Amino acid sequence: MALAARDIFNLLREWPHRGAGTEEEMEAREALVAELTGIPDLDITEEGFTTPRSYLPFFWTIALCQAVFVMVAPLAPMAFAGAAFLLFASHVLYFDWRVSPLIWLGGNTVSANLVARKGAGRRLLILMAHLDSAPASFAYRADQVRHFGLSVWLSTGIVAFGVLVPLAVAAGLDLPLWLRGIFALVLVGQVVLASVDFWRHGFTPGANDNLTGVACATEVATRMWDQLPADTEVRLVITSAEEAGMLGAQHYWRQHQDELKARDTHVLNIDTVGAGKLAIVGESGGFTRVYYDTALMRAAAALSQLNPRYAGVRPVVHKVGDFDSVWFVRDGISALTLAAYDKDGLMPHIHTQDDRAVHVDLGLVEDAVEYAEALLRLLPTPLENKEKKP
Repeated sequence: MALAARDIFNLLREWPHRGAGTEEEMEAREALVAELTGIPDLDITEEGFTTPRSYLPFFWTIALCQAVFVMVAPLAPMAFAGAAFLLFASHVLYFDWRVSPLIWLGGNTVSANLVARKGAGRRLLILMAHLDSAPASFAYRADQVRHFGLSVWLSTGIVAFGVLVPLAVAAGLDLPLWLRGIFALVLVGQVVLASVDFWRHGFTPGANDNLTGVACATEVATRMWDQLPADTEVRLVITSAEEAGMLGAQHYWRQHQDELKARDTHVLNIDTVGAGKLAIVGESGGFTRVYYDTALMRAAAALSQLNPRYAGVRPVVHKVGDFDSVWFVRDGISALTLAAYDKDGLMPHIHTQDDRAVHVDLGLVEDAVEYAEALLRLLPTPLENKEKKP
């Protein structure tokens, strides 16, 4: 019998937050494991890894190092410019939602991805959602989130001071200590602003982002396990450290890359489906764009044509951050994210203390369950795909 999204949501909402690697996240994950344990023939594992608890150590490392390079630039300008460029490149990679190795530095907190699987065959269907809740963020306040893209560009320009100031000194410009001090203060000031809400509030409750996704993905997986498609394994992957830079999904992708590429794999990521209107993410990315031209997207287009109930679930352009699905789609693996947006194209309340259960529409979560199951069952089997080839 399938587990109900409503019951999973109400179970996990008992924890005040689920910050990556915290005791609260571990307890919530174990509670979910306990619910899954009663399903016959289900293989359940926890794939551990070490991670930073948030992106803030990464931000502070870059800001402080760049500030130091700015202040001591006259001592060895070209050497400091080179070192600063590596940090700048790490910043750009992070905000383009690509692999940025520096994000893992200081990752001494143990967390885990929960993986539950049933079935066998050429095709692999993965239901993915992240369990961890976000650190409270100034950038996601209601009066700031509309300018998120501008904030990223402004932040990138400030981080570039670490490169430009040593280069200017190397070129012979006389930048006095007081001026370099201003540049250094701006570098540190921006990361203080990024941290202030976390210092005040800690991790957010994460009801919409992303207990709704976990509850939805869990019910869909259990429904699929009850009636497995032919030649198919269905796998539930509940990731951690998404809010630290989508690190749990990155770890899972790296650990299973060969398997995922060798099979007919489809990853349906479910993230923040408790408020607004359901949509599928057709485009995302930071400085460069990510386009979800995948088999799952084509199945979604067909579903909207075949079933009038889902005609309103349309592709959208996501503009604030990115999703666990990004690692897979960039690697040529069929992937898609199901989410929900308000009339302004935003996800309500996320990354703030307002992300509480009272603001979640569980009816919408149940609609997401129905849609996700219908989408996965519409995918052609590997045998059908073979028969279509000339």
